[in-house]
Amino acid sequence: MADEFTRADAKAHACSYILLSLLQRMDMKEPGLIEELITGAEGDWEACRQQENLPAPVQDIFRETLAILTRANAYKQNMADRSGGD
Repeated sequence: MADEFTRADAKAHACSYILLSLLQRMDMKEPGLIEELITGAEGDWEACRQQENLPAPVQDIFRETLAILTRANAYKQNMADRSGGD
């Protein structure tokens, strides 16, 4: 981790927070949305990995995409835990 937390870091984290919140709210209105996005991202990543000379940043982008979507999807488990597993 970087020694200094920069304004760019703060902006990136703020954007991530807003994106997570929006995805969760959208998924509440359209259940299954996040799972569909995860499936699509996994399929796209697999297709990209079949290409020769794939630039290293592409893998990093897909890893971060899937991490964000997985975090966004975790709210369902948190809600179930809070409601006693229903």
